[in-house]
Amino acid sequence: MPRFSDWLRTRIGGPKRQQDGPDVFAGLRARALGLDIGSIQTPDGEPWKGAAVAMMEIGLPTGVASFLAIADGTVSMYTSVGGGVIGAGEHAAVRGAAEHFRIVAADARSHLQTTTEFPVPTPGEVRFHVRTGDDARTGAASEQALRTGRQPLSELYAAGQDLITEIRLGSHDGGTG
Repeated sequence: MPRFSDWLRTRIGGPKRQQDGPDVFAGLRARALGLDIGSIQTPDGEPWKGAAVAMMEIGLPTGVASFLAIADGTVSMYTSVGGGVIGAGEHAAVRGAAEHFRIVAADARSHLQTTTEFPVPTPGEVRFHVRTGDDARTGAASEQALRTGRQPLSELYAAGQDLITEIRLGSHDGGTG
């Protein structure tokens, strides 16, 4: 079974793109959040720590930015208006931040609601989606409240911000994207 990032590269990197930004974004989200957890293969076959899939989405006035970490080492960032970074998990620092994000996400499940749907955040809102085994959860808070450090999801937000930083640094140091 190919890694999610391999599938993503074939979808984004192909020469014939017939979908626009919002359609591509919706497809990527659906594929990532609907991933068959049993199909995840970790590097070296080691068991993963934390959530199998963790996503942080930030609602902006012009769209949504999504940050994804999957236990197979896939780390991606993409936006609802088009563009993004795929293959960020190729960098050790990004992989480390992604694993930390997934561990914190799994620990934050008690602050998230069980779900079968994964809504996008509204402007000013940050939404988290976490999948562990058969469990799927989601939750949101205002970005302003999360920044105070006093909101129950603030630690998860901080881990997500660390992941964003590493993705940005990795993409400027010859990363893909």
